[in-house]
Order: sequence, then C-alpha cells, then structure tokens
Amino acid sequence: MKQKTWPDRSDGVRFTAFPLSKPNDNEENIILSRRSKIGSKPSLSPTDGPDFSALPFDILTKIVASFNFPNLLAASLVCRSWRDALRPLREAMMLLRYGKRFKHGRGGVRRNLDKALDSFLKGAARGSTLAMVDAGLIYWERGLKEEAIALYQKAAVLGDPAGQCNLGISYLHAQPQNHKEAVKWLHQASIGGYTRAQYQLALCLHQGLGVHRNLYEAAKWYLKAAEGGYVRAMYNASLCYSSGVGLSQSCRQARKWMRRAADRGHSKAQFEHGLALFSEGEMMKAVVYLELATRSGETAATHVKNVILQQLSATSRERALLLADNWRALPSSR
Repeated sequence: MKQKTWPDRSDGVRFTAFPLSKPNDNEENIILSRRSKIGSKPSLSPTDGPDFSALPFDILTKIVASFNFPNLLAASLVCRSWRDALRPLREAMMLLRYGKRFKHGRGGVRRNLDKALDSFLKGAARGSTLAMVDAGLIYWERGLKEEAIALYQKAAVLGDPAGQCNLGISYLHAQPQNHKEAVKWLHQASIGGYTRAQYQLALCLHQGLGVHRNLYEAAKWYLKAAEGGYVRAMYNASLCYSSGVGLSQSCRQARKWMRRAADRGHSKAQFEHGLALFSEGEMMKAVVYLELATRSGETAATHVKNVILQQLSATSRERALLLADNWRALPSSR
C-alpha cells in the first residue's frame, strides 16, 4: 500500500522570482498586453503555502501519536498552534522515560513495575502510542490480557507498528484465538516495515493460520524480515533457499543467511554453520560455532565438537575455546 508523505515537498512554500531591474515602459506594456490575452494570475508572496495551523488538532495528534521524542520536538517547532496542541504528547514522552527507568531499574531508581505501569498509563492517557504499548506489555506479563489487548488496539488504530504487531500476536495467543484478525494487523505492521511482524506474518502464511497456506508469500516475508535484521527470519530464509521452498534454490544464499543468523546468536544456525564448516575441513572455525551452539543448549552439537577436538592439537583446542569465550553476537533486531 502506497502512502503519501505528508506534507509533500510539492506542497511546500512557493517563492516568486524577484526582477533584477525594473522593466521600461515599452517592456511593461508588452507584458500587460500578454496578460490580457491569456488571463492574469495573482502573484504569490514568499509566505504563501500550506497553513499548517489550520490542521484540526484531533488529526494532528493522530498523525504524531507514534512519534519518538526527536520527531515530536521537530513537529512542535512547526508553528505555535502545533506547539500548544502537542504539549500533552511532550508530557507523555517524559512519563514514558520515567516509566522505562522504573521498568528496567535504571537512572538511579530501583525496578518497580507498579510505578512503571502508572507512568505508562499516564502517558497513554495523553495520547502516546509508545506508552500504550509499554503499558500493554506489563498487563500481558501479569496475565491481564484483556487490558493489554485494549491498549494494543488503541495504539494499532493510531498507526503504531509495534501496537499493530503486538495486537496481532495477542490474537494468536488469546482465548479464543482469532487468526484472521491476527493476520490483518500483522500485515498492516509488515507493510510498515516492522520486522517482527513480517516474521510472524510469514509464520502464519507458512502454517496457514488465518489465511490460505502460501509458501511463496511466506518466504517473501521471511526474506524481508531477514534483510531488516530479524535473526529468526535469517535462519528460516536460509532453510527456504536450501530446500527451494518459496525461493529459488541457492546454496550460496543459504550459506550466507545461515552464517548471518549464526553470527547474531541463533543457536540452531550456529550448529548448522558449524557442521558446514566441518564438512569443508575448517576445523578451527567449526569448533567455535559448535561450542557456541553447545553453550546455547544445542546438545547435538556436543558430540560433533568433541570429535573435531580430538583431531586438533592442544594449542589449537585452547585457541578455539578462547575464541568462543571472547565471541560477541552482532547486533540485530531480534
């Protein structure tokens, strides 16, 4: 779905050209005669353009409800009426910050979910979809699913992709389940570029939940989420390329995505990548990935790792395990 960016550049302030010199009488008569033939147009002043202050406040608040703090501040600088109208949302951002400090025990405060929830709810009451989502998460963790879904719905309707994604996932796990509504909101968040929603939508398409099973569409969304940095989608995209399900079979692409998932901490990908390296004779590298997989609970990796270790010298064994100790996962969107 194509969405028009608002305001569009073509809607911006239009400037008239200023003449370098005043035309003489003859030139002025020629210009006036031409205008009389084709019809005169009123000249535009440098200040002509869209009147942002005329935008109804209820529409404005819906547009910016999911803005982060820097974007909200930028919107507040457009004009005085916007600054005044967005004051509740700026207050909500401060409450959101306080809530996150209490939720995670940061900024010199002890972790306190009750205070966090209170701050999030106050921010939600001021129209922040970010606060709605955070309050919904706490409600969901406490088993208050109806309250969580109600907040996710408010955020989703206002266009917040995290709210749309969480609402879709909630419908998958709620009792009774509502797969069609889940797919509807996951798709809405997916076309907005939210990688977690793209992965969950791919799973629904893969399994035929709330929609006809479509492996080609599933693979497409796995790949989109993988390109957006979602680790689980990287692993599944690798499997699609390896088996030729939904994507043209490609060993090179399968290896690429398996390696990327492994480097970002996916334990099964680490096991699979370790096996591939072992088959290619890359013993040292294979041991590192198999050791990482073992530490993450992939018990099947232990036996293969031990077989390889017996073939390495003591120095190589120590070096491989030291590399595993110092390994750090690459950043991802999880």
